[in-house]
Amino acid sequence: MIEWTISTELFSLILLFLLLLNFHERRWQAFPQRRLYRLSLYLSAGSVVLNIACTHMLSQPEQVPLWVHQACNSAYFLLIAAVCSIIAYYMCRLIYEHSSRNEGTRRYLVFLSVLYALFSMLVLYNLQSGVMFYFDAELNYRRGPLVNVGYLVMLLQLVVLVALALINRRSLSPAMRRVMRILPPIVLALAAYQFLYPDVLLNGGIMAAANLILLINFQRRGIEQDILTCSGNRASLHQELALRMRSGRPFQIIAVSLSHFRAINQRYGARRGDALLCGISSWLEQAHPKGKSFRTGSLDFALMAPYEGQPGADRLMKAVCARFESPWEIDHVDILPSAAFAEVIHTERGGSAEMILELLSFSLSLARSRSDHMMRYDPALSGRMAEQTRLIHTMQDAARENRFEAWYQPIYHTASGRFSMAEALVRMRDTRGQYLSPSAFIALAEANGLVEEITDAMLESVCALLADPAADSLEAVSVNLSVQQLLSNRLVEKLDSLLARYRFDPARLRLEVTERVLSENVPRMRAVMEDITRRGFSFALDDFGTGQSNLSLILATSFSCIKLDGSLLRDYPENERSVFVVHTMLDMFRSLECQLVVEGVETQAQADALIARGVEWIQGFYYARPMPRGELLRILRSPGAPSSGA
Repeated sequence: MIEWTISTELFSLILLFLLLLNFHERRWQAFPQRRLYRLSLYLSAGSVVLNIACTHMLSQPEQVPLWVHQACNSAYFLLIAAVCSIIAYYMCRLIYEHSSRNEGTRRYLVFLSVLYALFSMLVLYNLQSGVMFYFDAELNYRRGPLVNVGYLVMLLQLVVLVALALINRRSLSPAMRRVMRILPPIVLALAAYQFLYPDVLLNGGIMAAANLILLINFQRRGIEQDILTCSGNRASLHQELALRMRSGRPFQIIAVSLSHFRAINQRYGARRGDALLCGISSWLEQAHPKGKSFRTGSLDFALMAPYEGQPGADRLMKAVCARFESPWEIDHVDILPSAAFAEVIHTERGGSAEMILELLSFSLSLARSRSDHMMRYDPALSGRMAEQTRLIHTMQDAARENRFEAWYQPIYHTASGRFSMAEALVRMRDTRGQYLSPSAFIALAEANGLVEEITDAMLESVCALLADPAADSLEAVSVNLSVQQLLSNRLVEKLDSLLARYRFDPARLRLEVTERVLSENVPRMRAVMEDITRRGFSFALDDFGTGQSNLSLILATSFSCIKLDGSLLRDYPENERSVFVVHTMLDMFRSLECQLVVEGVETQAQADALIARGVEWIQGFYYARPMPRGELLRILRSPGAPSSGA
């Protein structure tokens, strides 16, 4: 009778149990082929348990019927071969994960199935022939001449797997490269040891070692995994893109960007907000059987799936958009988030992961500005993005070479009949010397961190103008500030430095902010504004009437000037409703101790109606368009009242 040592199997069982606990507790949504790996863990543990049970029964042969011995040992041979096949198939799926030759996975599955079928037939034939194992008259376990044929099956699986890895080496992920360097030698070494020392049971150790090596190498994706949702993060998306593009495998990416999420957290609580993000990530992961989800930003998600034709891509895009038209049930509460959608399809070789990510970000920015909040794939997007990139480089060059210019639009004072204030507006020339419209680059500058350089250039120019005696007749000149600039820690230092250098009255420098700024980090914004106001500078609220018009917040903030947006004058004074809205706002602010400027006045009828209503300051093309500093100073020196179209 053979005496077996099962201590190694017990240790292997403990190790597999720890692997199962670790895998479930971490909720590794981004773990590759996680369902197949989980099945491998369960079956590996089951094979070890069955092996220990068979060994225990063999130590007491007379207490167990022969058919039970034969059934349990035959089941163990079949189960251990199944585990080897599943692990081999799992590794094959990872080899072909980013390859364009999908038929390789199917062929290897056929090879494994045929091999397992032949092995199963041999196990069944063994019941009457004993070629693998049999029991003598005393029910002692005896090895047959083909007892080690299972190791031959495992060797064949491993040899073919190594060959496939070599064939597809260009599309292998770094983790899979490490696995193919480490796993085959270790498995072969353990199998050789088991062959040389058959009384030491190591089959469970081989299974545990294989699963452990896979987990150790792929758990590095924890660095590339979003902590909250357990999906991939931007780094893992970049790696996935690089591998797919290297293999030439076409794919589709759908990006989802949530908006107004602060309101969701305030209304439903941060815990439900986090649960909503996890729910979105989980749903995206299941939206396509071969898809992967990524959380690429705090409120941005991406779903990557193989591109299998335009009809399939249309169905997937429609399904994603349709899901966000219905509420998400979180803790028995229905939440309906706002979202924008963008799609990028890559079907050709070439390009880079960085290019795809830039194209995806560009598409999302376009989607946010569209009425349907959706931007589908368009080959022309690459050209539009290239133009945007060129514009960004132009702005970067302009910042280095101080080529941002301040132009000024004078503000007409109706009581004196002269221009008494002005608003500074940025201008920039392109590489051909042509001026670009601010609407073409301001938003882009804010999105790419260039607005600070622009604002610095504008402040420098305006302060130099205020220090010029020729501009003494200007009561104030205003400069627009973005959210980033107002909340910047260096804004106060910049203003103090300019005041010390140019020595002008700080009340003449007016900093303009929009209603949107008021909704961004209100406590921090108000503290900065109060600090700047104490230094003598003043603030103006620009474009009033275009946002949510939070009057309580406006009244509680130190504005020396409020500017009504020109969009309110679109049908003024011909339309009665427009007249009612404009006059109501004029009457509302008349009693406040601040200046009221009406922007966007383009016709004599608008100007006459506003003057008749008692408006003192008017800004618009009817009186003057933006102009360079020299022309502004010439107009200020000109005697008499300005005429229309000055």
